[in-house]
This record gives sequence, C-alpha cells and structure tokens, in this order.
Amino acid sequence: MEVGNKASDDLRRRLKIGILGDILFSIAQFVIGISSGSLALISNGGHGLTDALSLLISFIAAKVSMREATTKKTYGYGRATIIAALINSVLLILFAIFVFAEAYVRILNPVPVGGVAIIVTAIFGMLLSGGIAVLLRKHNEDLNVKSVFLHMGYDAIAYVGTLLAGLAILVTRQTVFDPLISILIGILMIIGAWGVLQDAFQILLEGAPRWISVDAVRESIKRNKAVRGVHDLHIWAISSQYAALSCHVIIQADSLSECSAIISNIKKTLRKEFRIEHATIEAELKNVHMGRAHK
Repeated sequence: MEVGNKASDDLRRRLKIGILGDILFSIAQFVIGISSGSLALISNGGHGLTDALSLLISFIAAKVSMREATTKKTYGYGRATIIAALINSVLLILFAIFVFAEAYVRILNPVPVGGVAIIVTAIFGMLLSGGIAVLLRKHNEDLNVKSVFLHMGYDAIAYVGTLLAGLAILVTRQTVFDPLISILIGILMIIGAWGVLQDAFQILLEGAPRWISVDAVRESIKRNKAVRGVHDLHIWAISSQYAALSCHVIIQADSLSECSAIISNIKKTLRKEFRIEHATIEAELKNVHMGRAHK
C-alpha cells in the first residue's frame, strides 16, 4: 500500500505540472490564434483547454481512487479513473466535431492567416505537449493516465502539422492549409479517443480486461495436476490495472487441507501470470474424506 501511495503522489504531482502548463499555453494560443486568424491555433488552444480539463479530471480521479473500500463501495473507488477516461474521450470527440465544422466554413470562406505566428506557437506547443507526455509516460498503464497521455501525444503530433501548415502558408500564401491541418488534427483526436473509449466501455460493461485471455487463464488453472475441470469462469476489471476472477474448479484431493493448498497455489499463479489480484475460487471436491467420501 505504501508503494501504491507513493506512485499515486508522484502521479498527482506530475498532473499538477501538466495542468498549470497546459492552461497558460492554451490561453496564449487563443490570443495568438484570434489575432493571427489561424483556425489551427484556435482549435489547438481549445483542444489544449480540453486537455487541461482532462488533466484536472484525471487528477481528481487519481485522488478519489485512493480512497479505502467501504461497506457500500466494497471494491473501493478504482473505477473513478475509468469514468475520468470516458469523460476525457467524449470531450476530445466533441471538440474534434467542432474543429471539422469550423474547418469546413474556413475552406468555403478563406480568411487571412499569419504564418510566422503559427510557426512560433507550434514550436512551443510541441515542446510543452511532448514534455507533459514524457512526464506521464511512467504511469501509462493506468487507463485514466493513458487517456491524458494520448491527448498530449496527439497534441505534439498536431503541432508538427500546425508547424508545417505555417511554413506552407508562409511560402505559398495559400491559407487553405490552415483548415486542412485542422481537419487532420480532428481526425487524430478521434482516433486516440476511440481506443480509450473501447477500453473504458469494456471495463464498465464487466468485460475481460484487454491484457487477459480467458482461454489462457482457463488453461493455466487446468495445468495444476489436481484440477479436473474449470467452469463458470468470469473475469472482470476493478480498474485499468487490477482484475478480479470467480470460477468453479473441480479438484482431486485427499483432504480439505490439500484442497486449500491447491487453491492457494492457483491464486498465486493467477496473480503472477495475469495480474489477477482478487480471485474467488469455489472448489468442487472429489475423493475428500471428512468421515465419508464426497464425489
């Protein structure tokens, strides 16, 4: 638990840095984007604010997820981070739709755009988004952090596109590059958000975690020589990092103590091979003697 608390404290510290940097730069982008007439900068500025919001949501979720389990929340608050990832992804998709609509208007009605302002802002944006992504990379196994990491990673790629658009506008004087790059940014947003949405829904709908094969788990249990069969096997995720399992196992054993040891070994294997931290295994016993044989 102490290790988990240290990791959570480190994550919250990194999120705080990201929130502050993203908010300040997003405001600057809005100002420069409006003054230069660049949709790419305005869309990146708005996207940056959604990133800041996603960082804030992730920060709150990371803090909530550390709460202890209660009699009403018996698994704790681990799924707070999954809800945060879901919200972040929906925000990203909604903003992408706004960018598509605005880009369409800009293609039909071109407006003057300042290429130099775009280039300078894009360079700073690449450095900031790339820096925040590197900060969060250490915690990228958490779906909540992954959603923010994708935000930042795609931001950095989008800024490369914005930089190219600025150079193209500066050289050709054709402002159509600005909305075209904005459309590319929107597509990247949706691609990144869609993968996180799928993972979030998989967890919220009690599906098997993406890192676990149900067939592989079944075969792992059956490799124990005392196991004669496995049925009613269910695997679900408590959070993006911790899974739970329940199943019935038919066990050949000569005593209850031997049966208990077999189940304990199965749980250790599940924890080691599949990161299944919580396993409830109901044994169906064969040849166990408790005054009389049970078959």
